[in-house]
Amino acid sequence: MLIAFHRDPARKKRAKPYLWPPKNGAAALHHDVRDQEVFVDLRGVDRADDVQLKLRSHAIVARRDPGQGWSGVEINDHQVRVLVDDIWIEIHADGTVVRETADSKTFLEGDGSIIKTSEDADVMVSADSSEITRRTPDRIDAVTADGILSKPRQAIAGPRTDS
Repeated sequence: MLIAFHRDPARKKRAKPYLWPPKNGAAALHHDVRDQEVFVDLRGVDRADDVQLKLRSHAIVARRDPGQGWSGVEINDHQVRVLVDDIWIEIHADGTVVRETADSKTFLEGDGSIIKTSEDADVMVSADSSEITRRTPDRIDAVTADGILSKPRQAIAGPRTDS
């Protein structure tokens, strides 16, 4: 276990953190990790399997080099987050699962419904699959027990310029 001191005793930011192994493997966890953080470096035999565990007062973070499946895991009071191939997957305390990429976000809600948002469209599927809606910038489509709706979206009128 190591403690990284990011500031010197005069509270001036260091260019490189001062690393110190605490006595008896015990360390206080500070809220502001910009000042001090506690971590454990676990080294693989050939250094290819290195893992760093960051211990924080509000979370535990595991990191490793990309390319071997997950490259980051964060566990905190509200969720578990996993980074796999630049995709964040979050499991929230209420059972919601969120998958986030650079251009879209997908929610699996606690009740089983699915919502996907992207720049091109928002799609929602109810938990029992009885309702499906899709909204694009210019259309809205819905399939419900009452039938099918597909129509252009009305443009929102801007302020009037004529007097």
